[in-house]
Amino acid sequence: MNPHLKIDVQQFKVFEGTEYTVHTDQFFTEQDLIVNALDNVETRIYMDQRCVDTGKPLLESGTTGAKGHTQVIVPHITESYGSQRDPTDEDVPFCSLKSFPAKLDHCIIWARNKFESAYCEKPRIFNKFWTDNGSPDRVKDRLLNGDIPKYSMTMARQLRQRPVTWDDCITTARLKFEKYFCHKAEALIHAYPLDHVRDDGNLFWQLPRRPPHPIQFDSSLPHHMEFITSAARLFADTMAVPQADIRLNSEYILQVLGTVTVPDFSPKSKKIVVDDSEAAPADVEDMEADEKEILDVLDVVQRRHNSNKYFRDMISQEFEKDDDSNGHIDYIVATANLRAEMYGIATSDRYSIKRVAGKIIPAIATTTATVAGLVAIELFKLIRKASLEDYKNCFLNLALPAVVLSEPGAAKVTQIRDGLSFTLWDKLRVQGTESMTMNDFIAKVKEVMQLEVDMVLQGSRIIYSAILPTHRKKIKEKMSSLVRIQGVKPYIDLTVCFGGLSDEVSMDVPPVRYLLPPV
Repeated sequence: MNPHLKIDVQQFKVFEGTEYTVHTDQFFTEQDLIVNALDNVETRIYMDQRCVDTGKPLLESGTTGAKGHTQVIVPHITESYGSQRDPTDEDVPFCSLKSFPAKLDHCIIWARNKFESAYCEKPRIFNKFWTDNGSPDRVKDRLLNGDIPKYSMTMARQLRQRPVTWDDCITTARLKFEKYFCHKAEALIHAYPLDHVRDDGNLFWQLPRRPPHPIQFDSSLPHHMEFITSAARLFADTMAVPQADIRLNSEYILQVLGTVTVPDFSPKSKKIVVDDSEAAPADVEDMEADEKEILDVLDVVQRRHNSNKYFRDMISQEFEKDDDSNGHIDYIVATANLRAEMYGIATSDRYSIKRVAGKIIPAIATTTATVAGLVAIELFKLIRKASLEDYKNCFLNLALPAVVLSEPGAAKVTQIRDGLSFTLWDKLRVQGTESMTMNDFIAKVKEVMQLEVDMVLQGSRIIYSAILPTHRKKIKEKMSSLVRIQGVKPYIDLTVCFGGLSDEVSMDVPPVRYLLPPV
């Protein structure tokens, strides 16, 4: 080991949440280059974008069993990791996941989807709804005027069912058990009895389609209680419910379970997808919205004691397979095995379920060593500032064996006009001032691009549109009042849409970096 090697070990997650605290722009600009050894595509794409934003070289690599890859990403010379996308894996048919699992993997994916929906996606929607729409009274005014904000029904259901105490979390978990593992089975058998015959004369329930059997909750069974405990704990974490040691007290949980009123099964008219070729139904949130129901929920919740608890932000739970203390894998294991039991599918152990849920593929030392060696070779080339033809990407499969080396793809050059072209590494920079208006900003951009500006966006938010009558007055407003400053970054990347460009060129136009006025 090189005695001069200095290693600074950090255990911070690399994602948007640490962008303003740990892995800031300054953190990246202080590095000479970045070397990736990540285990998921989402984080790879994020790191690639951060390197493009800060103009840093990236050595990207990964292994999957006997397969491996290395990619060299050099500013202004090569394309980035995000320039090419691998074909996506074939999805499991929606009906198999939703109602007719044929194997344990389907149950595990279903459990993971339930985790994402209940503890990740819905809390995000809830928070965004109130960020976008303001106070409950403001939402009620809009509803009374016939203007229904998007996701109003989702918000209303969450408000009505939101647990705000540890007892509420236990109760909610018990009701979810009944819904997932008892009422769901009863609904399917009600719609398609065991002797149901299809139009072609064959029985509906025949392999690979398995009839479900309702599971009656039994607090003496460990895996039943594991679901209740893990689900209640996740609800508490998500709903910001204060917790104490009592959360792990099984006697207390049993005491609360004894007070829960579980509703009887009631058939519903909801459509059950049975065709493998049929996709998941589209979001019909706005079509189902009922102004009166939403208003009633808001009124009821506002009259409750400590009503502010119901409106406070939820905490989205990012799935983390490697931290056993967070209860995420506990929930997945209990949920997947209970669903498998309901359909007469063999259950499995914790590690096997964790491997599928976390998409874990066992590492092979020889593949890892080969990829590490190839990355080290490209590292020396980066230090020597080699030319494009000297770098090599690699795709290998030691099981064949096959090793394919190729020259990295050059950064795509988009020509706007004679004398003006750009790549994904370029940005148009506009230095802001305290007095700069939208008109001044547009003039600066037009000076370089020599094109008419149709629209300016910050993220998905339109801050100026030339075709909207209500935006005409914004042309004279100060940029400081139009943009939203986020975190400690000294700039904001804005998307500018130009007239006179083809759709293909418009898609490749880099963002305009608006440099905030010095404080």
